[in-house]
Amino acid sequence: MARMIDVAEKAGVSIKTVSRVLNNEPHVKEGLRERVRAAAKEVGYVPSSTARALRSRRSYAIHMVSHSHRSAYVNAIQFGAVQTCQERGYQLMVSLMEDLRDMPEADLVTRFERLVEASKPDGLILVPPLSNDERLYHVLERFDMPIARVGPNNLPDARISVKINEREAARELTAHLIELGHRRIAFVRGKEDQNATHERYAGYRDALDQAGIALDERLVRPGDFDFSAGLEAGDALFAMTDRPTAVFAANDDMAAGVLMAAHRLRLDVPDDVSVVGFDDSEIAEKMWPSLTTVRQPLLTMGNEATRQLIDAATQSDPTQMDAPNEYLDYEIIYRESTGPLRRA
Repeated sequence: MARMIDVAEKAGVSIKTVSRVLNNEPHVKEGLRERVRAAAKEVGYVPSSTARALRSRRSYAIHMVSHSHRSAYVNAIQFGAVQTCQERGYQLMVSLMEDLRDMPEADLVTRFERLVEASKPDGLILVPPLSNDERLYHVLERFDMPIARVGPNNLPDARISVKINEREAARELTAHLIELGHRRIAFVRGKEDQNATHERYAGYRDALDQAGIALDERLVRPGDFDFSAGLEAGDALFAMTDRPTAVFAANDDMAAGVLMAAHRLRLDVPDDVSVVGFDDSEIAEKMWPSLTTVRQPLLTMGNEATRQLIDAATQSDPTQMDAPNEYLDYEIIYRESTGPLRRA
């Protein structure tokens, strides 16, 4: 088993310097930090999180709280968090809390008090809809720890926020449909308690407004970010006498439901109707035809949320950390589900 002295000899530094780097202490030059980490990786040194916790009074654990075990979006972010934890000598703990929205506030406080007491995490990662929940935001203000929120939110002073510009991505995707000649473009909304729904709808509206296309409220359907909601919306939209020639579903699961509705009516995609989604989840490439969508860097979002939490854990007052709130890059993925408007 490799020892810290092996890392020091490989990197050409003192054991104290290796300790400072591996404990993520501040005031170490980035070049030196990278050299020590590279040496640790090369010699196969794995720091003991238990020993480090005893020395520093930190747990070397990050706790991720999710609302669902079935979400491809959440699972990808979780894997990104695992990657960074492994690289930095941390452990990732995960809690599933499906009933928080209906829980009385006193019970919610108790639930998180138990979570914090049991795992003593150095930070929390929250994913939608928990990351943009205003009531949960005020509950967590009671706890002295950094919190990373993944996805769009409009919470005051959300210090660590990892997201893409969802409004601009939705505008760009809708503009793609308009460039293909589509004017009757429907939109299937997601859950109303998630900021992503409103950001994506705003981007859709922006593109219509910029193209001088009047909004037809009949083409805007409710949704729930799942397959059945997309199927229901597709059935309703395709039953219209002046049905849309394109449908923008606010996530890929609903887009799959819209595609199923089209297939059941023998509508050709994309000749009769174009369909787009959002997230570029695994289903987007596997459905037929493959889905044009927005690729979010979900692994990177998990990486970045975790990196910022670990950096915050080295601060004397983590709540005062000035974390960057910049947008991560997204990409429009053009596949087979979109095509030019077929003229009558």
